[in-house]
Amino acid sequence: MPNKIIHPGITLDNMLNERSLSQRDLASRIDVAHSLLNNILKGNRNINVQIAISLESAGFEDANYWLMKQMEFNLYQAHKDKNIIRKTKSIKEWNTIEEKGIVPLSFFKKQNIGINTSDDIDKVYSIYGVNNYEGLEKRINEFNPTYFRKSSKFSENKHNVVAWSLLAKYKANQEIASTFNRSKEKLLLKELKNCFYKNQDVITKSKKILSKHGVKFFTLNRPPQTPVEGKSFMFEDSPVIVLSLRYKRLDNFAFTLFHELGHVFEHLTHPDRPHFRNEEFFINSSNSEIVEFQADNYARNNLIEQSLWSDFINLNEDFTDEIIIDFARKHKIHPGIVRGRVCFEYNEYYRKRSTITTLNKLKVD
Repeated sequence: MPNKIIHPGITLDNMLNERSLSQRDLASRIDVAHSLLNNILKGNRNINVQIAISLESAGFEDANYWLMKQMEFNLYQAHKDKNIIRKTKSIKEWNTIEEKGIVPLSFFKKQNIGINTSDDIDKVYSIYGVNNYEGLEKRINEFNPTYFRKSSKFSENKHNVVAWSLLAKYKANQEIASTFNRSKEKLLLKELKNCFYKNQDVITKSKKILSKHGVKFFTLNRPPQTPVEGKSFMFEDSPVIVLSLRYKRLDNFAFTLFHELGHVFEHLTHPDRPHFRNEEFFINSSNSEIVEFQADNYARNNLIEQSLWSDFINLNEDFTDEIIIDFARKHKIHPGIVRGRVCFEYNEYYRKRSTITTLNKLKVD
């Protein structure tokens, strides 16, 4: 295509000059208003099929000539249009992303965050903290958080893990919480444990409790092949906890939440451990890092005090539902949490039938 293509009306105007024919004469020959023809000759109106046929009848080239000229000009203008250029670029990049599978677009479409078509590609870039496709590839390739451990038991898609993690950080910006105060740690844990014990609308009530104490909290579904249960990190001055609800059990929810709170209080906001402040902590099936061991201990000992647990273990040779429920009621701990720890420490109980299983269900909207 030539560098510059002129409007066919200008070509027609040159023909009129060569033939010493006035605009009014041609308007009369092809039976159109003079004002319409004048706009065509100035390049302000297009030559349509009817006018092209009329020009052919009046001896000014054939109709195909004018329609091709008009189409070439329209295409030339379109290629210069910034909106069309942007649209074309977005479509190409969206298709490339889809073909390479570097972003789970189907997962984003289900999140109600305004990502549905190539028109929304800038929002994808915003989630990844980049401005273009090149930046997107670089961001994904360089994603390697210190405290994420690849699971040996579950298949993992790195692109999906990256998407879940960065979407969590993106959504944290939309959450509102009070000012965080480390000194309220014990009160926060007490309120959460009471919430677990009652087991009524646990997720919503946990969110309110955490928000009141300055911790941003929300749940986020996982795309396939993303073996993560949760993540904790700092967003400005606020700790953030995100859970995937991989398992719909109260004991798992409680332990995972307290595990992440362990990271909040033992690592992210600990005054003597400032090197952890900018880290991101994930949970999956691995516990190889010392920080994960510390977070596990925090969760275990704050859900059930170690002294209580030691007495419970030492005083009972068997752990029937009746014994577990009696202990749970006495100390206002949900029986699902107690049985969860029994099953963890004594594997033979895991597959035993239990009436507590029904009580342990976590209701999710």
